[in-house]
Amino acid sequence: MSIQSIPYCPPTIGIRPESNLLDALKLMLGKHINHVPLCDDTGRFAGIVSTQTILSELIPVSARVEHGLSDLKFAGDATRLLSSRLHDLEHRTVGEFANNNVPVLEEDCPILEAALLLSQSTSPLPVIGKDGKLRGMLSRRIVLTYLMQQAGL
Repeated sequence: MSIQSIPYCPPTIGIRPESNLLDALKLMLGKHINHVPLCDDTGRFAGIVSTQTILSELIPVSARVEHGLSDLKFAGDATRLLSSRLHDLEHRTVGEFANNNVPVLEEDCPILEAALLLSQSTSPLPVIGKDGKLRGMLSRRIVLTYLMQQAGL
């Protein structure tokens, strides 16, 4: 059985890669979502941006680099620092921060394969049609809900 039997979320929310990163954050916070897919002008999937990626960008570089600072307790309450870094996002595009290496699910992907890929991913996965256009997003929650229903639980 393929994921076509699962009612996955249609891509009602999507943004273009050249969109402003701060606007994308406002969209995600307003819609209570952590990931938003990027689509080009033709509707083709172009990546995913997440609140995790945006939050990471607010953290000082010295803590983000490999073998960097692993503890920032010494900085105390750095709310001002983090808040001021939000202003830097006004001049950045979503495409700069998008994860373009997300596994994609074709519409006829077997459910077991989709479950495997979702178990290895930190975000919902895009469902792509044969034309390369985004059809929707499939999350772990949607798959688990579907499986619970199929199991009669």
